Amino acid sequence: MYAVTPDDATTKTDDTPRLITTEVPDSPSGLDDGPIGEESPDANDRNPFSPRSDVSGDPLDLEQGLPDDAPIFKGARNEGDDEYLPLSTLRQATAARNLRTAAAPTPDAASLTMTEVTKRLRSLGFRIRSTGERDQAIRAFKTGWFKLGPSLMDGTVANSILGPKASKAIDLAYERDKDGLTTMSPHFSFIEARCKCGGNFTDCRRIWPTRQSVIAAEALRTTFFPRGLTPVSWCRCTGHNRYVGGASSSRHLKGDAIDIPHTVSLRRIKALGIFTGIGINRGDGNAQHVDLRPGSATAPTVWYYA
Repeated sequence: MYAVTPDDATTKTDDTPRLITTEVPDSPSGLDDGPIGEESPDANDRNPFSPRSDVSGDPLDLEQGLPDDAPIFKGARNEGDDEYLPLSTLRQATAARNLRTAAAPTPDAASLTMTEVTKRLRSLGFRIRSTGERDQAIRAFKTGWFKLGPSLMDGTVANSILGPKASKAIDLAYERDKDGLTTMSPHFSFIEARCKCGGNFTDCRRIWPTRQSVIAAEALRTTFFPRGLTPVSWCRCTGHNRYVGGASSSRHLKGDAIDIPHTVSLRRIKALGIFTGIGINRGDGNAQHVDLRPGSATAPTVWYYA
């Protein structure tokens, strides 16, 4: 028998698709709750939890200059000449070019002012009205950022410190957003994880997904939703959680619960071996809520929604 420990009450919850339309509409901030543009699946779309492979696609290189393993061809045409440059000459030219590239000044994203950082984070969907909220947003950005470049989690206590890598990542996410690309992970953007209260609760942090929930979302997407997955609900502030009738201990408050379209069976969700909490739609027997509560992924807590 499965333990019945529902994450949320069944009376009024955005975990239940029929009540999605009852959410408080967003304030006119210019941010759209609609789905983020999909990216076509490719060879790098692997399930990070699969025993067969991990997410090992090459991350975007945030560093400047030429890679150390750049190939050196055996010859190249000298402009305006029919002869090929000898290999020794080409190596010398390549070495000189590398030296010039290394010495040339390049834009340093770490020089972004806090005003510029605030602008970029707001554009990505974060709520910033004070220095404290700015630092909170930086921490949330660093936590959610996954596999779009070097890791930003350096293990230091002061994760709100804006280091060079975080600055470059924020700048890259900002540019990706302008190009219609995802900003948090290969298939998800920060704005998709935000609380859907629309900013109507003053203490709402807006966006705070845990790193493990982002990894889990990638696993769900690559395994079961190759055409794209738009989360129904992810982060949820205390006020909005109360408004929709969520349980006081809802994992949405922690940022490690995701409501999904209920098209995947309990058996298949369990087979992933990731989620410790699974809410099932009683009508069709498919999962509509998954979370990472303390517990066992091999024997998850399971409950049913009316």
